[in-house]
Amino acid sequence: MKKNLNWIDLGLISYEEAFKHQEELHQKCADGFCEDTLLFQENHPIITLGRGSHEKNLLYSTAELASMGIGITSVSRGGDISYHGNGQLIISPILHFERYIKTAHQYVRCLEEIVINLLETYHIPGKRVKGLSGVWVVDGKTGEDKKISALGIAVSHGVTLHGLSINVNPNMSHFSTIIPCGIEDKGVTSMEAYVLTPPSLVEIRNAFIVAFDNMFGTQTVKRMIEIT
Repeated sequence: MKKNLNWIDLGLISYEEAFKHQEELHQKCADGFCEDTLLFQENHPIITLGRGSHEKNLLYSTAELASMGIGITSVSRGGDISYHGNGQLIISPILHFERYIKTAHQYVRCLEEIVINLLETYHIPGKRVKGLSGVWVVDGKTGEDKKISALGIAVSHGVTLHGLSINVNPNMSHFSTIIPCGIEDKGVTSMEAYVLTPPSLVEIRNAFIVAFDNMFGTQTVKRMIEIT
């Protein structure tokens, strides 16, 4: 029998407000008051500083970022610095990962595989890069590996939060304000660079749900869960 999951799409929302919803869902899930949930969102431009962030990877001051319409905040996930913004789908699985896989390391690899499988449906050859998290593609002009999906999770009380992003058609110039994930010798790209017409975030959301269900043998359905 397939495990049931919920999914909720917060739409375009500030990162701070979305994280309040994420924390509430996480607590309800950990306490057994709601089923495991895939939480989707699109954020207004913001830079997030993970627990492993280094100041040198932030290339602009807070004032300069504000003048560009980009916020900045510290977050509880692992990893270094990252950017979220319009045209990027953020997925936060709020779930008891040990119900699906044995270790957190395997869980992360499965999330990467889900994105690789999703990209394959758009004829985009995603891959892993040894020693680095996330999903990468090769730039056809330069041969350079570029990140198309960033990943950073946290686990509390056996339940995951944070998750991953998929660059669909974001403002790529915003990535020049940071050294993404602290990786100096590799760039960032988006699906828009590899397809004639970039898909909508709703289309990618639906494709991710299908790929997630195929990976873990789940049945994910939209549920109206009250979040304050």
